[in-house]
This record gives sequence, structure tokens and C-alpha cells, in this order.
Amino acid sequence: MKLSRQSLAAALVGLASAQTNFTGDVLQGAQVVSFLDLADVPSNAVTRYYLRVGELNGGLPLHLPVFVARGPPETLATGKKLSLSAAIHGDELNGVRVVQRVFEGLESVVGTLNGTVIGIPTVNPPGIYLNQRNYFTASSSGFLTNVNRVFPGVAPEDGASGPQLLAYNVWNGLWGNTSQVDVGIDLHTLSTGSNSSLWCYADFRLPYVERLAKLLQPNTIKIDPGEPGSIETTFVSAGIPSITVEMGAAKEWRVSLINRAVDFIGRVMEDLAILPASSASGGAAYVPDLSQTYIITTFEGLASNFGGFVEPLVGVDQHVTAGQQLANIRNVFGDVLQTVTAPVDARIHQIAVDPSTEPGERVVQLAYNSTDPECADGCVL
Repeated sequence: MKLSRQSLAAALVGLASAQTNFTGDVLQGAQVVSFLDLADVPSNAVTRYYLRVGELNGGLPLHLPVFVARGPPETLATGKKLSLSAAIHGDELNGVRVVQRVFEGLESVVGTLNGTVIGIPTVNPPGIYLNQRNYFTASSSGFLTNVNRVFPGVAPEDGASGPQLLAYNVWNGLWGNTSQVDVGIDLHTLSTGSNSSLWCYADFRLPYVERLAKLLQPNTIKIDPGEPGSIETTFVSAGIPSITVEMGAAKEWRVSLINRAVDFIGRVMEDLAILPASSASGGAAYVPDLSQTYIITTFEGLASNFGGFVEPLVGVDQHVTAGQQLANIRNVFGDVLQTVTAPVDARIHQIAVDPSTEPGERVVQLAYNSTDPECADGCVL
């Protein structure tokens, strides 16, 4: 959803004189807020809050944990504001540990920060509770909603559903309708049942997004116009550089990828001058090492035609040629019903690790650069 200049300006006028709305509640030692004005956050400190984002069935209040690392008082105006978010899909958990570790590291250096860092380690607690991707809305026997398709949300007076209200309160109550964010990083993994390496979605059409993606030094950069309603695309549509970082498989903490993501965020904070540049750089801008990075425009998914079991024949990030066998689909007796082959020369981007499959389910995804002009800014086939 693209925000109009008029609506953004009107919202910012209202926020200009806003002050934090403390509910008076305290959870796990953290104050609960429904709107957080960064000017009210203690300087030279890492502070924890809970953001009230709505209610669940039966009136149970829903809160999101929030970190804010704020440098000296003047840096709120002179420095950049970076947002980190994770687990908007409840089974995608690597990013949780990334946010935790970033703020653990900032505790000892927060007095040197030239700016502010906001972190939400878990955007979708109902999804985490249910151990699955989506937000469960209980009315009418239940609905599942992808929260990463409903930003910037809907106001309660306009009939917001639970996930729409969550998005609205994060967008306005924490991010201040972009007034409290200069750069956004949204941390994900693949959905349950697939595996990949470290990669990102990036809309190169907005300045600084390409730089942000390359600072990640990922295995793959997917040039992509984004998905309406996602955190990344909603930020980008409002002129805020943002990328979606994807880290391996769901339902695990893969330490190697967590380490790489934490290092990436450190590079971003230095690049934005939130943290002082490392002595090794001599003050020069960091030059990303892209020797192992594959920059592509096109994803192509290959599906099973049958219900059965997937037998992968290739691995993640392996280069394959047109016609190469990638996976077998076997029935319950072990007979091969289908052999999935590569339609083009490409690299294996992701592959099923859950053997059970059904008709139409993607079992392999390829990454390559299409010659179709329609894919110049990114496409998914």
C-alpha cells in the first residue's frame, strides 16, 4: 500500500507534538506503552518496553516486546534511526536471536551511539504460540492472516481485524508513521519445510537499498519490487530504505547465519554513522565482499504434480544446467512418479527438506537472471 504525501504529512503533523502514552501496566519489568515517542526514551541506555497492539479473543491484551537503544540526547536529532524487526511469521525464528544479540552488544557502547536503534524481536506472538506462520483470528471458527501483507494496517475505528490492528499500532505507535525510522531491516527465514542460505529481497529503485543489500554480503541478492503490505515494501513506498533478510530454514537457530546477520547489522550501524567506524577501516566507507554473492532478478518455482514424497537430488546454492534432474517425486511404494528437471541454467535457491508433498507444492526454487525485460526490476515465476 503506497502512502500518499498528503496522508503522510497529516500524520506527521499529529506526531510532531506527540508524547509517549504509558498505559500504567508493567510486564516482566518493562513499561507498557500504546505510543512511544523516542524523545521520552532514556538517553545513553538500552530500554525495554512492551507495545500494546490490540486484544485477542475474549479481551486478552496483546503486547509486543520492544528494545530501544538511544545515544546521548542530541543524537536523536543528529543521528539516524534504525529499525530491526523479526518473527512476523511465527515459525521464522533465526531473526529473534539476531535482534537479541544486537541489543546485548549495544548495552556496553550505547553512550557512544550517534542515533537510535529500535528492535522488535517478535512481531507475531500468536504465530509463535501456534508454532506456525500466520496470525490466527478466532472469530467465525478462525482465519489465518499473513501479517506481512497488511501493513501499514487499519485503524480500529475503520474496522481493523486483529492482524490489521497489530500492523497499525506498530506502524504508528512505534515507527511513528515513518517519523521514527530512517532505515528498516526485517528479518525472516524460509517457511517451514524448505531450506536456503543467507539472502535478501531488495528494491534497487530506491536509493541506499542496493548499498544495504550489499552490506549483508549474502549468498544471494534478489532484486525485487516487493510485496504490497509487507514491512519492507511499505517502508520503501514511504521513501524509507529497507530490505527483507532471509536466513535459512524455519524453526531453528542456525548460529552461522545468525552470526552473519549480526555482523551485517554492525556494518549498517557503522555505515549510517550510528556506531563509529572501526579502526581497521581508517575512516573509509566499507567495501562489501561480494565474491560469493549471486545477484539475480528471477526466482522460478518448480512444483510437484503428485502427492507423495520428495527426494532432492541437488543442494542449496548448487549451479545446475538446463535439463538436469533436481528431484524425484515418489509414491508410498517408492515408485518415481515425476522427475523435476531444470528448465534453464540456474542456481538452486531453495529446496524442500520436508519429504511429504502434495500436488502443486513447490519442491525446488531456481535463481537466475531472466532475459525478459519485464523481469529487469525482479520477478517470481
